[in-house]
Parts: sequence; structure tokens; C-alpha cells
Amino acid sequence: MRRYSETDERHVRAQAQIRDWKGAGLIDASQAETLLAGYRVELRRTNVFLRVALAFFTALVVAAVVFFILEVLNFHDATGMTIVTGVASVACLVVAEALVGTFRLYRFGVEEMLAACSVILLSISVSEFWTVWESSLVAALVTSSAGGFAVYRRFGFVWAACAGMCCAAAIPFIPLQFARLPPSGERALSAAILGLIFLVVRPKRTRDGEEWPGDEYGVLQAAAFGGVYLVLNLHLFPDMIRAVGDRAGGWFYWGTWIMTWLLPTVGLFLGVRDKDRPLLMVSVAMAIGTLISNKPYLGWTRHEWDPMLLGVLLIAVAVALRRWLSRGPEGARYGFTAARIFRDKDSALTLLSAAPFPVEPQIHPPAPTPPSGFDGGRSGGAGGGGSF
Repeated sequence: MRRYSETDERHVRAQAQIRDWKGAGLIDASQAETLLAGYRVELRRTNVFLRVALAFFTALVVAAVVFFILEVLNFHDATGMTIVTGVASVACLVVAEALVGTFRLYRFGVEEMLAACSVILLSISVSEFWTVWESSLVAALVTSSAGGFAVYRRFGFVWAACAGMCCAAAIPFIPLQFARLPPSGERALSAAILGLIFLVVRPKRTRDGEEWPGDEYGVLQAAAFGGVYLVLNLHLFPDMIRAVGDRAGGWFYWGTWIMTWLLPTVGLFLGVRDKDRPLLMVSVAMAIGTLISNKPYLGWTRHEWDPMLLGVLLIAVAVALRRWLSRGPEGARYGFTAARIFRDKDSALTLLSAAPFPVEPQIHPPAPTPPSGFDGGRSGGAGGGGSF
């Protein structure tokens, strides 16, 4: 069950949209105040700068308390570490629940980091319970994955679900003494886990669309889809090829090459058809990654001018797409337009206005004009009453 009510979640998003309309000039200040009055919430929020700072300091406090207890009680063995981290995990979760329930914190940084520390400490406690190192790593990743999804279900932290997704995808890469997969099997199993998450989240995103909780499902869907691509693209990073097949004909090698072209194509099709912004952005990034890694896949020689050619290609595609959209009826095609709808020319000032430090414009007064010798004269004297 969610800690925040459905009404609060919807009102928070409605407030953000109203402020976007106001910043874009679609509504004036009085209209914005009238609309915001109908979506009031009793939640304490802060800007992104203080949110990050509070999260950082909360992590420092939790780490300091845990290490202090370990030193005071002289718990340096596995049993002591298991007990202390397990108790600390429960304490962090209880405090996070209290902060949300009593002080009504919402994306405030403190409760977020406490929830994250709860999962991390629980993973450490579980890993210390195992004596075999490889098994402990798997147990820690399984705990982190389950804990991340549990935190998301409880508090709605999308980043927690993404972190849990990463932990789940990393499990096949842990070598076990009794069941070690080949490198191709590791990548295939990791991609299957991420693909399963995508298939589970996809219908929820389609059902709810941009409305809550569809916006959260959209981020999770795009993250899972991009994760499948990252796992299967062997040449995206230089050290990702681990004997999965050579360029002469490994079936897994060439299968991943096909997937690097197929996944961006499918993602772009779904993103354009459904007007799904997160999936569309991830698919565009995947398409660029495919263009970058195609030459290494085929074993072609890379040249110094390849980045320049890629840049020219991207510019040509962007210009052609813009011209195609602008020549459509009323400058739009299929619900897409190249015209700017929101005026974001003051976005930098808006970002600085949220900073926790004063930002003042530096206005330099004009330099004083040196005396000309003709000032101070009386009327009609043209300076004759001065030094002349």
C-alpha cells in the first residue's frame, strides 16, 4: 500500500503542470493561483538542490551511527555485523515511515535516503549471514532488488525501482562455483530479466498513459528497455566482449548485432505511435549507440573523421525531420510539431532561482565622466563662470 494517497500524488503532478503553463505564458499569475487553490496538498517539499544536500547529509549520519555502534560494541565479526546492520535497517525504515506520516515529507531527501539506507543495510546484513563469498553477493543483489521494488511500492520512489532493476540484471554476472554460466548465457539471462520487467510494466503504461501512475510506469518501461540494449550491445563499451563469439561467425555475437538494430527500431515505433516521451528518448539514444558501435561489430576500420560524419548525419536527420513536420497541416503531423510550445528561454534563471544561495545580477555602474573644465558655469556663460 502506498504511503501517499492517490489524491496527493495526482495533486502534486497537477501543481507541476500548472506551474509549467504559467512559466510558458499559457496562463497568467491570477489564473495559476486560482487553479493551484483547487489542488492544495499538505506535504512538505523542497527544491532539487536542498533535496540532494539533505540526502547526502542523511547518508553521512546513518553511516557514522552504524560505524560508531560497531566500534563501541566491538562487533567486527560477521555475526556482529549481521545484527547491527539488520537492526539499523529496521530503524531507518521506521524513521522514514515516521517522517512521512508525521511531518508529511514528500521527495525531501531525508526520507528517501533513509529508505535507501534501509535496503543497503539489509543487503549487507544478509550478505554477512552467508559464509560463501559468491553466494553472499547473489543474496545481497537479490535482497537489494526486492528491497528496491518494495520501497517503490511503498513510497513511490521511481529511482528505487530502477536501482532494484539494475541489481536484478546484475545477478547472472556473479560467477558461482556450482553453476557458472558462459558469458553469452550471462548476458542472455540478464536481458531476459530486464525484458520480463518490460513486459510486466508495458501494459500498465499503456493503460494509464501519462496520468499517474502511468508516468512512473513510463520511466520504468524505458529503463528496462534501455537496459536490455545495454546488456546486448557488446561494443558499446570496449571491455564488454568476453568470449561471446568472434567476428567470424559466433551466433550470439551476430544475434546481438541484429538486436542492436531491432531494439531501437521497435522502440522508436512504439514511442512515436503512443507519444511515449521516455521510451522515445531512450530509443533515440539507443539508435545513436547503434550507429557508434556498428563499425566495431562488422570489424571495419575506424577513422578519425567518423564522429564528424556521425554529427553531420544527425544534423541532417534533425533538419529533415523539422522541415517535414513544419510543412504539415498547421505545422504538425500526427500530433507532433517542430514549433516551440513552451517558452523556456528563462529556464536557466528558473533553475538558479531554486538554488539555496542568493544569486544577484552584477550591475556595473557607468564609469564617472572626468571633468571637462566647462562645468559649473552660470546661465548664459557657457562655462565662463568656471575656470575660464
